[in-house]
Amino acid sequence: MLRKDPFITDEYYHIYNRGIDKRVIFKANRDYERFMMLLYLANSDDSFRLDNILDKQNRSFIKILLLDKGNRIVSIGAWCMMTNHFHLLIRQEVDGGITKFMKKLGTGYSMYFNIRYERKGALFGGLFKSKLIGVDDNYLRHLFGYIHINLLEIRFPDWENKIKKPSADMATFLKSYRYSSYRDYIGEDRIERRLLNPENFPDYFKDSKSFQDFVENYFVN
Repeated sequence: MLRKDPFITDEYYHIYNRGIDKRVIFKANRDYERFMMLLYLANSDDSFRLDNILDKQNRSFIKILLLDKGNRIVSIGAWCMMTNHFHLLIRQEVDGGITKFMKKLGTGYSMYFNIRYERKGALFGGLFKSKLIGVDDNYLRHLFGYIHINLLEIRFPDWENKIKKPSADMATFLKSYRYSSYRDYIGEDRIERRLLNPENFPDYFKDSKSFQDFVENYFVN
């Protein structure tokens, strides 16, 4: 299926997809790490085979995220993985960048998952979904918060009804959850920080204090 509208270079997009029939696509820590490695390596104008890098070069997760991967084709401002789906906040840096990036990411992860769990067929529910953010900075701010805060539904299914009065457990969960960029934006020093390119996003993507203030405002507004 072809998209009605092409992706525009230098524009921001909300990209997301979920497992077909809402099936689980991340079953173990190894699966999340595989997706993160692909997020990093797919963001390049070079081709790669992750299995070759892991097997022949004996690279670990950390070493993969330290590789020189060539020129970026997108910038990632936020990301989150949640059992049966994922969210990305992306800016296209070169013509065709998002399409190339998502093809490498989706194909690479689907092949890995099907081999690991001895299954066949599509893993994701069709073509990945995308929404142009455009010039509305309020919408960009909302998505920046939503992608990070939405992961609360993993532990707190009714979190949206309690968002104006969050519990300490909610805050603790956000700070402890590994599979999103939340911890990178509160200033934690970890290798996953290399997935992000905040320099190509507004200033509130760049400062940990600003992000904490932003999250607090998201809770109460």
